[in-house]
Amino acid sequence: MHRIVLYCLFFAVSSVTFSQVKEEKRFSIYTDTLKLAPKVYRDSTQIKGHLDYIFENFRVDIGNGISLCDYLYNRSREIKKPALMASARNIKACIYALRNDYTNATKFFLEAADLFEKLNIPYSTANMYNNVGMMYNNTNNKKLALQYFEKGLKVAEKYKLDNPKALIYINLTNLHITENNLDAALETAIKANALCEKLKLFKEQAVNANLIGVIYYYKSDFEKAVEYYRLSLKLSKQTGDVHSENTALSNIGEIQVLQNKSEALTTLQACENYFKKIKDYSNLQQVYLHYSTFFRNSNQDKKTIEYLDKLRKVESQLSDSLQRKSVVFYQTKFETQQKENKILLLSKADSIKNLKIANQQLVLSRNLLELTRQKLALSGARLQLAQDSLHIAKQGKTILQAQLQASKRQEKIKSLSKEALRQKLILKEKEIALNRKNTTIGFILIAAILVLLIAYALYRKKQLEQKAVLAAEKSKQRELLTQAVIEAEETERKRIASDLHDGVGQLFSAVKMNLSGLFTRVELVRDEDRFLAEKTMALVDESCKEVRVISHKMMPNFLLKSGIASDIRSFIEKVDAETLKISFESQGFKEQMEFTEETILYRVIQELINNVIKHAQATELHIALNKTNTTISVHIEDNGIGFNLEEALEKGGLGMKNILVRVDYLKGKVHFEANKPSGTIVHIEIPI
Repeated sequence: MHRIVLYCLFFAVSSVTFSQVKEEKRFSIYTDTLKLAPKVYRDSTQIKGHLDYIFENFRVDIGNGISLCDYLYNRSREIKKPALMASARNIKACIYALRNDYTNATKFFLEAADLFEKLNIPYSTANMYNNVGMMYNNTNNKKLALQYFEKGLKVAEKYKLDNPKALIYINLTNLHITENNLDAALETAIKANALCEKLKLFKEQAVNANLIGVIYYYKSDFEKAVEYYRLSLKLSKQTGDVHSENTALSNIGEIQVLQNKSEALTTLQACENYFKKIKDYSNLQQVYLHYSTFFRNSNQDKKTIEYLDKLRKVESQLSDSLQRKSVVFYQTKFETQQKENKILLLSKADSIKNLKIANQQLVLSRNLLELTRQKLALSGARLQLAQDSLHIAKQGKTILQAQLQASKRQEKIKSLSKEALRQKLILKEKEIALNRKNTTIGFILIAAILVLLIAYALYRKKQLEQKAVLAAEKSKQRELLTQAVIEAEETERKRIASDLHDGVGQLFSAVKMNLSGLFTRVELVRDEDRFLAEKTMALVDESCKEVRVISHKMMPNFLLKSGIASDIRSFIEKVDAETLKISFESQGFKEQMEFTEETILYRVIQELINNVIKHAQATELHIALNKTNTTISVHIEDNGIGFNLEEALEKGGLGMKNILVRVDYLKGKVHFEANKPSGTIVHIEIPI
């Protein structure tokens, strides 16, 4: 059944469309991946181009296709392009599948499916599930194959993806055929055919036509089977799909063999050459099986044995267990057919006996040849013995000559030893001179290295100084900007407070005076009128006080006079003691701080007290303000409900952001923590 599975394997693998590859890139695809320029291959366009080319040509051995896929996968990961990573894994899986290594193919198809699913690309996800289903089908794991086909079909139907749905229907047809469920196979094939015609998927329609031919083949309707095989062949030629074209030829050749047609050899020879070229041993098995069947039916025993031997050689080249099971299946089929034709083979008994006699004669001739070779070897051994004796005599003469030469050499050695001693002294002197020279060069190199290190250190120092100056300048600019913002804010507060006090406050005072004069001149007889007049005067008086309080909060006069400790104490005194009991301690504030710093710190403490009043639901608040020679510390704690600093900042509250900005401007630090058993503790440290 492998002729079906491999036939429809690679129509669903491409899930990312790539750009057209330029001609010059076709040459660089063969280069060693370790020498590929990283700068070039960190460009996503270049990576897409090469992945496109590998996918278009992976059926032909391009040398290092798998290593190139790994290389392009790593480059895609470096530039954070998960879609390209998934495509590289997909193509690598296709190459493994073509080599019948379904275990590795399944592994990398699953990786690609996971990446596409995370990227929320349903089209590619559905295709990957389809491919995984095909791998499990090829390894005879029908249950898992069906699960992944159904997963892919579910995605395709959810997002209305007709293209993946057509491919999955084709492979479901293949699955049903392998399970001998021909009616279900024909049903899914009809659905696939309708979608292929609608989408003009002629390659896929060719696959489907082949599968319909297989269904009719197993239904023994050979006429219908050939009709659909030829339709598959026609569509494959139109679309340029050579692999599908040759698979269709193999299937047509099989039926021609069964029908004892002479054109079967021409048909099988065409597809045999192609499957040899791409090393598709699975389909090559089928071709050799058809050949052996044809020659057996034609009573050509030598040819039958020849192609059975070829079939066994192909079997040894298959590494996948599924392929081995396929060979066993077809061998069993062949043996069964042999038994069915036993009567016909009996009629050939005489021919076989003659063949056996000829074989026996051949064996006898081989034995005679072996005996002749042994005699020749014995003669050769005797000749070798004579040659060895002659060689020994020559060696004796050589030894005498060597002894004479040795005595002459000894005398020569004595004369040469003196010369050698003289040469040794000369060499020693040269060695000393060379050592001196090397020492000098070494000192020069060390000095040069030291100079370079010093220069580098000075360069680094200059760089660090420049960075420090730049950082200081940036910090200064930030401080100036923050100071300008704070000063502008305080100026605006002062202006608003002044407008409230001098404008609205004066108006309320005038209204109060006029109403008082009016009530003096006008006699109010009714009690209701007098009550209304008194109530109106009370509201006007309360409004005057409220305007005065707001203006003092915005910019109290005492903030400019008394110092921060007195200012805070005055502010606290205005808080209702029955609602919130506040205790305040201060140390070290004998002298006033600079006006800007004092104003900023006052605003921070004022904002914290207001936050407690508005949000904390506290009944007690303790404030400690201490000043030393180096720092000013503020400690505030309450017994309220507490709060989460991160949530407060996420909500975008201006009060908390103002606190952090003002403390940062004073180069201080602020720390918030939970007060046990309830409430919040705020601690601020500001350097002087």
